[in-house]
Amino acid sequence: MSENDSADDIMKERSDDDTFNILIATDCHLGYEESTKRAQEQDSIKTFEEILKHAKDNNVDFILLGGDLFHDTKPSQGTLLKAVELLRKYCLGSREPTFELLSDPEENFQYKTANFEDPNLNVSIPVFSIHGNHDDPSSGTIGSLDLLSTTGLVNYFGKWTDLTQVTMSPVILKKGSTHICLYGISYINDQRLSRLFRSYMVKVLFPSHLDIEQCFNMMVLHQNRVKRPNCPYIPEDRLPSCLNFILWGHEHECRINPEIIAETGYHICQPGSSVATSLCEAESVPKRIGILSVNGNDFKVEQIYLQTVRPFVFDNIVLRDVDIGEDYSKVMADRVMDYVDDYIEETMITKASKQLTGHPDQPTQPLIRLRVFYSSNEEIFNTVRLAQKYCDEVANPMDMIIFRKAPEKNIKRKCTDPFEDDDETNDLLAYDDNDKDWRKSVQGGILKYFESKENQDKLTVLSVTGLNKALSRFVEKNDSDAFKDIIHHQMSKTVEYLQTKPVDTPEKIKKEIKVFQKERRDREEEEALDADLMFESTQRKFETVDIEKNNAIVLSDDDAEHNHDDEATGKGNKTRKASTRGAVRGRGGGRGRGKNAERMKNPLDITITSPTSSSPKTARNVSSRKVGARGNIQQFCQPSTSLRHGNISEDTD
Repeated sequence: MSENDSADDIMKERSDDDTFNILIATDCHLGYEESTKRAQEQDSIKTFEEILKHAKDNNVDFILLGGDLFHDTKPSQGTLLKAVELLRKYCLGSREPTFELLSDPEENFQYKTANFEDPNLNVSIPVFSIHGNHDDPSSGTIGSLDLLSTTGLVNYFGKWTDLTQVTMSPVILKKGSTHICLYGISYINDQRLSRLFRSYMVKVLFPSHLDIEQCFNMMVLHQNRVKRPNCPYIPEDRLPSCLNFILWGHEHECRINPEIIAETGYHICQPGSSVATSLCEAESVPKRIGILSVNGNDFKVEQIYLQTVRPFVFDNIVLRDVDIGEDYSKVMADRVMDYVDDYIEETMITKASKQLTGHPDQPTQPLIRLRVFYSSNEEIFNTVRLAQKYCDEVANPMDMIIFRKAPEKNIKRKCTDPFEDDDETNDLLAYDDNDKDWRKSVQGGILKYFESKENQDKLTVLSVTGLNKALSRFVEKNDSDAFKDIIHHQMSKTVEYLQTKPVDTPEKIKKEIKVFQKERRDREEEEALDADLMFESTQRKFETVDIEKNNAIVLSDDDAEHNHDDEATGKGNKTRKASTRGAVRGRGGGRGRGKNAERMKNPLDITITSPTSSSPKTARNVSSRKVGARGNIQQFCQPSTSLRHGNISEDTD
């Protein structure tokens, strides 16, 4: 996109035959609140249908989703059925796809084929999606997106099962003279992924065999972007510098205007969620999706405000800064309640009514969240009284009001100017009730509690790291077996350790257990990796994972056998056979009846680039190394790489 804001003019001058139009959205959370009284209103389903309708009305080439299509790892049959119905209704049809797939679908997609090339399907708007943390299938062998992929309704890509490295092969798309390389990283534990980035174990494959003067490199990922206390994240400036555009999922705040990252030169677009799943300030930002237009290496994003989103108003009251009245015939709590009641009715309900769009599918009962910062316990009242009053007017009456203690240092401060930019007030209102932050602070509290000297020995078999990992799994992924499994796993590890020691009395056993406990505390990072490996094992077997001093991972017998089979057979190592389904399809050809002549029929030259890094590394070449049907590769670990005429070349400065 041009720096002088002339991208719109440039795009208008380009031919539509060379321009990709892509609807981008993330975090639809289908099935959210389906077990509450709001289930009949189907907020997430109605908004998802609006998103699909926008795609059809705007004649987009395809839809790109950034994860968390479903709210639960195992969505209900009703939610899954509704998703299938909507995808069939809006994405199947007689309209011919307007672009071509140049890469090997067996390398790209879970179902080993692209749905718009399937002769048994009439796909008018293909959907490409990664999975997020909510629909992550790691706790089982099959996830919801696997099912949608098998039905041919979604092109599911970016799924990783190897916990030691990520090597991204692009989905290569062509429309006229425009080429797109689409990379995907479905949700991976943030701590592990950040470790892989630091270790240069995240690699980007780029095909240099095609005669492409320009290629637009896009990435879709679903990770934490914002740095929070006790919460790992992926720094936004640490992704591969060869990228042009990044669609960032997982973060629910809508920041859909592309933001350029000065250190790397790429743009990040964060559409945010299409439904509010937590009553925090970030979720109260108007919900939007976008139409991404790409022509050559130029792009623009057109914003679309969603009309079916439930109104949501978030506000704060600092009691020391407001006049709650001087009716001393009432106790302080009742005077505060009267003030809050008036504020909700006259201010917040009024703001919510302005968010009504008139769309017939928009819920009219708003979400209200009011944080009341108090200085004295005398100012706290029973919120149930107001909940009963607004139970027919507000969608969340029981959690409409929350009290927060104002910091002691600010109690005597007087507000002389309600509009002054005061750092103390900003710090006070920076408190966020986002569910994820709350969970992470709980983990931090557990860690702090057991780090104290008097509490260090209260856990013996179960480690603090394992406990926090299980808590995260239970809350984020609704994994009801998380605590049972981590206890079983760590019991087995402890027993295996004791079997290597000469213990024959209860006293010696207790002593060795304490030694083992201390060793695990000193190896917190390895302990976290061990827990992750157990949780993300597709079998959820309680296998031993040995972590040697050099941090090498010794796989279990099953994993080693599986990897050996992949190496022997060559995952995707077969040269792609010529299709017998029909002629090569272009814009004037038949639907999906054949593969494009430019496809990967012979071994190709592939370039690998590692993400940028502040630490210097020398370049090293790996010659004649086979990667499936993709041929020879070169690996560059130079801190900076550049994209030149469709190839990644090493900077020699």
